[in-house]
Amino acid sequence: MKKEIIISLPSKGRLRFETLRIFKKKNLNIKFEKGDRDLIGKINHNKFDIVCIFQHARESIVSIANNNSDIAISGIDLLLNSDVEIQKKINIYKRLNFGHATLAIFCMNSWIDCQTMLDVSEIATEMLKKNKQPMKCSTKYKSLVQNFLEEKNVKNVEVTDSMGATEVMPRISQSSIIGEIFSSGSTAAANGLRPLKDGYILKSSAALLVSKKSFKRPDVKKLLKLLSKH
Repeated sequence: MKKEIIISLPSKGRLRFETLRIFKKKNLNIKFEKGDRDLIGKINHNKFDIVCIFQHARESIVSIANNNSDIAISGIDLLLNSDVEIQKKINIYKRLNFGHATLAIFCMNSWIDCQTMLDVSEIATEMLKKNKQPMKCSTKYKSLVQNFLEEKNVKNVEVTDSMGATEVMPRISQSSIIGEIFSSGSTAAANGLRPLKDGYILKSSAALLVSKKSFKRPDVKKLLKLLSKH
């Protein structure tokens, strides 16, 4: 009897659409007992017994780190923003050619004198002197942004968690700058934001991820090889 391989897949959006295209191309047909909105599907294959669990892309990272899933398709950005102990349990098997996006630091267009991260640091120092508070930077990518600011030697900036609508934070005076991921940049531009010239943190894409523990299984390796073929 074949052992089940559990795969965590994106539950919505373009990542889900492109992921399902890959599976269809490989003749890995996912069958749902409760219709297309079902969050669990099964694939009956002569070589593999596969269970697909549809989760938020962030949840997929935790799922394979905890060995609740063997394989996942999620974003490089989400993996690298996760806890170091989580990252240690996961291998990036292959970057995929969709879900391309860039994480960067943005400021308001009205900040004419702010063009670089050095400018941010100088403005933040002045704000601290004047207001007795550090500059705030809102982001969903706290770990990556904090590490980037440290690398750039940017002082007096407090990185705060954003749960959504990050681009609007400077407009409602909840933060001075933001760290946000973008593809076209149209949402940031519509909210009067622009990236700093040297504020680009990471180029991301979707990726085929595998639990290091599960990677020891021959059947998991064979399935990864199948999924990664052009």
